[in-house]
Amino acid sequence: MPYGQAKEILDYARNFHCQVSDFYQQLADKAQSARVKLLLDYLIRHEKHLAKALEDFEQSVSSQALNTWYQYSQEQRTFAPLDAIKYSPTMTVDDVLKIGQTIDNCLIASYKGVAETASTAEVREIFENLLQMEEQEKHVKARMALGITDM
Repeated sequence: MPYGQAKEILDYARNFHCQVSDFYQQLADKAQSARVKLLLDYLIRHEKHLAKALEDFEQSVSSQALNTWYQYSQEQRTFAPLDAIKYSPTMTVDDVLKIGQTIDNCLIASYKGVAETASTAEVREIFENLLQMEEQEKHVKARMALGITDM
């Protein structure tokens, strides 16, 4: 099993949110439905916000906790490759929701795995907080999508 520092996972997650934002932009550029474009525009902004929130969060955490070394399995650190997600220009709001759920579940599983194997209580708390935040964000996105569907 490889070793790493807590800050590496935070950096990796922040970069992943930026990649997801870019991915949603690619989908929005090809989407034909106005509702789908509206949802994707929201998701683009949302992912950028999450990347910034992780950056701010990282600055609020003690450097001792960020520099803590831990052992992890590759699955705990591997976020699903976005190019493996299938989509078409005629996708629906439900299709976009499924893509978003796949991405969210990947982050949730990664944070959960790191929290479960954290070597210190402080690092465990960091990733439990991130896990909780990601689960809440998943619900926020679902409510937003329901609002768009009802339009």
